[in-house]
Amino acid sequence: MLLFLFIISIIFNLTLSIPLLFMDLSHTIDPTIPFFPSQTRFNFTQRTAQWINNESSFFYSSNTFITSEHMGTHIDAPYHFSSTGWKLDEIPLKHLISIHARVIDISEKCHKNKNYLITIDDVKNSDLIVPEIDEDDGGKFLFVLIFYTGWTKYWPDQITYAGGESDIEFPGLSEQLATYLIDTHGDNLVGIGIDTLSLDYGRSKTFPVHQILAKHNKYGLENLALVDSLLENVNKYFFRLDIFPMKIGNGTGAPCRIIARIDNTSRNTTNWFGLLFFFFLLFIIGLIIKVIYDFKYNPNKNF
Repeated sequence: MLLFLFIISIIFNLTLSIPLLFMDLSHTIDPTIPFFPSQTRFNFTQRTAQWINNESSFFYSSNTFITSEHMGTHIDAPYHFSSTGWKLDEIPLKHLISIHARVIDISEKCHKNKNYLITIDDVKNSDLIVPEIDEDDGGKFLFVLIFYTGWTKYWPDQITYAGGESDIEFPGLSEQLATYLIDTHGDNLVGIGIDTLSLDYGRSKTFPVHQILAKHNKYGLENLALVDSLLENVNKYFFRLDIFPMKIGNGTGAPCRIIARIDNTSRNTTNWFGLLFFFFLLFIIGLIIKVIYDFKYNPNKNF
């Protein structure tokens, strides 16, 4: 019985023994995913063949696709909204690989108002503390700020995720917040992420948030996946982010794979005490069961 309880505890606490967790924040791209009406949808043609002759046979498969740069989980290069901003292939690798990231949860407000504009107070109330210097390399603390609106749950339904073609609706950053983030964090901030179609809210016509960020060479990450699960794992901690876009020359953006790396050992330091306490309780329960068993079935045993 004790052995059984021990095995169960190991299974339920397995993640505590994994020092690093990886989470894919990218949606799978296929022709059915939501899209911004002004963008070219993902068009996919599959070609599969099998050659057989007298000497050999083999399977061969190749696909063709046509799509906007800004389809699915993607990155907006600064050049997307600034003629002097970095094009996609000009974004420094140090702004894409092993970047610090932090999630801010504003899903409750967005649930009440699908056109909610994220405010400066939303950020101030999130207990965001950004170090000036990265302790790992002594340089600037480069980071991405990710906003969780709750829109991930509507993927991949076009209407609930984006609204109708003539009535686009989803939350986004306010113009004032974009300016505040630039003024407050300067070169430490390299980009902004969100789990909607755009950093600007759905009803925007001039996209001021894009313009402000692009002018200062900040990129955008849009249509992020699993931000709800990410939030559960990181809470208010910083974690590492790796961004892998297609390297398109003169590109304004590209679909990309975005991977969160979560330091599970430091995040669960307090949980280890709980785990040890759990094992102690298992020991006590097992000891009690053993005593009761021996008392009932081994009455001659000395206690």
